[in-house]
Amino acid sequence: MGKIFVLVVIVALGILAYIQRPIESSREVLSTTQTESVHWLSLHRKSNIEYLYEGVPGRKEQSRLIKTFKVKTGISGQSPTPLPKLLGRNYWLITDKTDSSDNPETAPYFISLDIPVSEEYPYGPIPYDECNGECNWEIPGYFGLHGVNGDMEKLSEQSPGSLGCIRHSNEDITYLFNLLDPKKEEIRYYIEDI
Repeated sequence: MGKIFVLVVIVALGILAYIQRPIESSREVLSTTQTESVHWLSLHRKSNIEYLYEGVPGRKEQSRLIKTFKVKTGISGQSPTPLPKLLGRNYWLITDKTDSSDNPETAPYFISLDIPVSEEYPYGPIPYDECNGECNWEIPGYFGLHGVNGDMEKLSEQSPGSLGCIRHSNEDITYLFNLLDPKKEEIRYYIEDI
């Protein structure tokens, strides 16, 4: 009788431990077990350097560096390119790509990120704990990667930066536009404040 009681207690403890284990979301499980090779990007926001990889997202040691881009990010302290970690995320996702040749600010292409936007001032993620809470994204719209309509001065050290987007040369944004397809693969966009 004593052996049966001990066996019942062991089984009950095992079931209890199984029920109380932390439940992982499917996104967390995917990120830790993903082995499929996909494109992903990493931005060093302060350095204005962006890296394009193919491999396991977020893992440089399991990925191949395809290309490095000189970019221009948002204006520090005013209209920065939002950091995912300040909104409880590890990365943004590329969600869409469009021809923007009719927009003199973003031509020739715009690649959208899933950064949340507000329809009210300051038109960016709210709440967002940067710029002492006084970020100023002046124009309503989306955040993303875009061209400079041929104006390379917009990528220079003298340029203060964008209103939160990531500017690329026309050649570089065309390369990314032709290569990346968010409808065929999940494309993560990591940002480090270095």
